[in-house]
Amino acid sequence: MKATFRLTTLRRLALCVTLACGASPAVAASFDCDKAGTPVEHAICQQQTLGELDSKINDDYLRAMGSLPAQEAAALRTEQRAWLKTRNACAGSANEIQACLTDTMKTRAGTLNDMARRATHDFDTAVSLIPDSPVNAADKLRAYQTPLASAWLVYLNHFVPASGVTAQEASKRHQMALDGLRDDDFAYSIMKDIEKDPKESKDKAVLTLLRMNIEKMDYQRDNDDDRPYVHCFIFEAQGQAAYEAFGSLYGSTRDGFAPICKPQDVIFDSPAWTALNEAFSEPLEKASDGAGTIKYSSYADWEIFELHVTVKPEDYLNAAAPDKKQQDPEQEIREWKDDAAWPKAQREKVLAAIEPARKATQAWLQNDRGWTAENARKGAENIVRQWLDDRVIFIDGSGWTGE
Repeated sequence: MKATFRLTTLRRLALCVTLACGASPAVAASFDCDKAGTPVEHAICQQQTLGELDSKINDDYLRAMGSLPAQEAAALRTEQRAWLKTRNACAGSANEIQACLTDTMKTRAGTLNDMARRATHDFDTAVSLIPDSPVNAADKLRAYQTPLASAWLVYLNHFVPASGVTAQEASKRHQMALDGLRDDDFAYSIMKDIEKDPKESKDKAVLTLLRMNIEKMDYQRDNDDDRPYVHCFIFEAQGQAAYEAFGSLYGSTRDGFAPICKPQDVIFDSPAWTALNEAFSEPLEKASDGAGTIKYSSYADWEIFELHVTVKPEDYLNAAAPDKKQQDPEQEIREWKDDAAWPKAQREKVLAAIEPARKATQAWLQNDRGWTAENARKGAENIVRQWLDDRVIFIDGSGWTGE
């Protein structure tokens, strides 16, 4: 693979690892076909097109139920039960059953898809009101009895008291949001550990609960035509606590699905940064091969870093805190000894790309963000240094082995 080793590419790799990209997907009904008992159920299991329709109907039904206000969700539940009776009434020969099912299931699939799209749009519109109209947002979110709506109400109570969400409401909603994680033992146990740990802040606990419930929904970071993230305002509003809660968490492939928003400016897509990314492509790919699934934690942290830089570059005006690695990563690259792990030609390509990226960052800070020339120079140095350091320690293994 010679393509640029961009973070968006890494996310796709994470998806492929989890979903076995390249393999032909097995089409299955939404129920256990081994337990099929009626002619209708057998027909759905035996016909691929019907199995696909059944899965789509189930997915869109659950998607709509997860994003509808309580009263509308109850009405949809009743409506779905009535439709199932209609579907199950299909009878006759095998061909007649198939024709009947195809007709009724296609119609239902279209109806549910439209309903799910409207439901998710309305819910996300309510969430998008939080920054400028938190009282209105809270009023709308109260109509939902879903884990994600509950997590947002907990957020409003903790971070935006002016929203009017009371402590009593928040306590009830916290339990609903937590209960929404019970079908995921790993996430649930991590959440409980964070809440019980006296060293963890309430800010982080509230934001992690929100993060985990966002992860369970069908938001798409890279597909703005479907359901784009609507939580990106929290990074500017909550700062470091949000970066920590939404970055590496699981230490596994799951971190490849962290709901991290795209950088809020185009600096990392500039020609200079693209060249630096390309220069790191081969050594990072090679290092990734031996890193195991914990590498996705590093990828998540790199994405958080680029988001952080574009949201609040002021946080990088000063050098890294003392607990950060102090050696200059650029100097480490110059002094690198292991040519097998990182050939000299590749290192020289990286070294040649560093200064242009630094200058591009300085120009961005000065021209787009209004920094003084001196502050822009310092900020650019710190940003590039940390970006390099994260990748150098990944290549030498200390970033994921703890050495």
